[in-house]
Amino acid sequence: MEDLQNLGISQFTTMPTSVQEKNVFNEPNNQSGWQVIGRAFLGLAVGGIIAALLFVILTFIGGMFITALGGADATGGLASRPNPLLPLILLFIGFLSTFIGNISVSGLYSLFYGKKYTNATKTFGLLLLTNGILFFILAPIYLVFSKDVQTLFIVLGFHVLFSVFISACQVEFSSNPNYSGSAFMGNIIGFAAALLMYAIIYKSATTGDTQKQTYLLMLLPSILGYTLIPLGAGLREKIYYKFYEMGNNGFFIPSPSDSGQILTGEDKLRNEIEDINIEG
Repeated sequence: MEDLQNLGISQFTTMPTSVQEKNVFNEPNNQSGWQVIGRAFLGLAVGGIIAALLFVILTFIGGMFITALGGADATGGLASRPNPLLPLILLFIGFLSTFIGNISVSGLYSLFYGKKYTNATKTFGLLLLTNGILFFILAPIYLVFSKDVQTLFIVLGFHVLFSVFISACQVEFSSNPNYSGSAFMGNIIGFAAALLMYAIIYKSATTGDTQKQTYLLMLLPSILGYTLIPLGAGLREKIYYKFYEMGNNGFFIPSPSDSGQILTGEDKLRNEIEDINIEG
C-alpha cells in the first residue's frame, strides 16, 4: 500500500464506500397499473383528435371517397373509376395523421412521464426521420394500387398502424435502450392486436353503407394504433418486471461502456495495480 501511495494513487484508500461502489446495472422500467392505463388513454385522446381532424377533412372531400368506393357520383350514377388523386390524398392523410400523432404522443410522454422519457429533442428527430422514410417507401405502393380502392384503404390502415408501431419502438428504445428487445416485443403485441381489430372491422364495414364504410376505414386506424400499441407495451413492462423480480432478466442488453457488474474500490485498485505492472 505504501508503494501505491508513493506512486500518487492513495486516493483509492480514502475513497468512501458509497463512492467506491458503483452499480452500473440498469433495471427495467416498472410503471404502475394506473400509469399503463394513463398511457393508453393518452393514446386514445391523441387518436381521437386525429380522427376528428380527419372527419373535418372528410366533410369537405368525402364525396371523392364515396364515389371511389362505388357510391353515387355527382350525376346520380355509379362511379366508373376512382379519382386519380385519391392515392396521393390518402398518402398525405396517412403521413400527416401519423407524424402529428406520434409527435404529440412523444411530447405528452415527456410531460407526464418525465422520469422515463427524458430526451424529447432526440426523439423528435428520430420520429421525423422515420415518418419521412415511410412516406417515400409507401408512396409507390399507393400508386401501384391506385385503381384498386379497397386495397388503397388497406394500405392506408397498414401505413398508420405500422408508423405508430415503429415510432413507439423508437420512443421506447431512446428511453431505455438496454431493454429495447423487450420493448419491441410489447409493441408487437399491441400492433398485432390493432391490426387484427382493423381487419375484423374492415371485413364487416365492406358489406355495409358506403358512407359508413368510408368513415370507418379512415378514422379507426389512428384510434386503434395510438391506444392498443401503448397498452401492449405497458402490459409487457408489468409482466417482464415480475420475471425480473424472480431473478430472470434474459432480455437485458448491456451497453458497450457497462461492465455488467458492481465495481468496488478493491476492483478499481486491482485494475490500477495491473496497469502499473503492465507499464513497468
